[in-house]
Amino acid sequence: MNLRHLLYFKTIVERKSIAAASQELHIAQPPLSQHLKTLEADYGLQLFERQGRGLLVTEAGQHLYRRACELLNLADEIDAEMRGLAQGVSGKVSIGTVTSGAAFLARVLGELRQQLPGILFSVYHAEPAVLEDMLQSRQLDFALSQWPVTNPLLHTEPLQPLTLAAVECAPGLLPDTDACSLADLAAVPLIVVRRRQGHGFYERVQQAFADAGLRPEVAFECSDISAAVALAKAGVGVALLPVWPGDQSLSGLRQRRVVDLASDERLMLAWLAERDRLPAVAQAVKAFQVHAG
Repeated sequence: MNLRHLLYFKTIVERKSIAAASQELHIAQPPLSQHLKTLEADYGLQLFERQGRGLLVTEAGQHLYRRACELLNLADEIDAEMRGLAQGVSGKVSIGTVTSGAAFLARVLGELRQQLPGILFSVYHAEPAVLEDMLQSRQLDFALSQWPVTNPLLHTEPLQPLTLAAVECAPGLLPDTDACSLADLAAVPLIVVRRRQGHGFYERVQQAFADAGLRPEVAFECSDISAAVALAKAGVGVALLPVWPGDQSLSGLRQRRVVDLASDERLMLAWLAERDRLPAVAQAVKAFQVHAG
């Protein structure tokens, strides 16, 4: 189906003659008449009947006119939407985040909403492996994940450093101090976040205990930090977590730094390497980079 032919047909119907339509379309009458004949030949239907100097639309022509109006209006809407996307003023930006990135995400999106009021921000919360799969399948424009990002198809950039903290309700199982040691943690039931796939925080914690000659009691493994926080609030153990310092979800819990456990934990900005960014996505990514700096 040729949209240009439908536009010519629609204009002829509305102007009631080929002569008037040719003036509006700035097309000579002979080629416009030929376009009309081509359209009628394509469908094997007569769309007009001659009435003096004008044209009378047949029943088939009236049906085509209604449908042509619908299709041409939809084409105009699509054109407007795509131009809006190109200008970064409308559309949707899909962002994924791990739990430790949620507070940072909220902070940046609060400002982005003022800069891009026509954008719908769609936020997905999941563990790193799920976010990597969603990025690869183009369900997300970019994501805030956690180091390391293992998918070789993804580009990454470090954002905010995360603080390694021992988290529990108060009063709790650990000494009443601002810091604790691996030996302190080995004596209490631990709640540790563990990825379903790949090497991550859990394995690094286990290696640290092994290097110190300690065997911790890991009572709970959680695929997500929010579950670990809920268990800590229930008082069933001490959660060993990478947390963003501005995360308010830990309010009401006692946090201690672990003095003899080095932490390279960071939030990571991740996106599919081969995917082009629309302007709104590029502006959103830039906002996260600026805040990280």
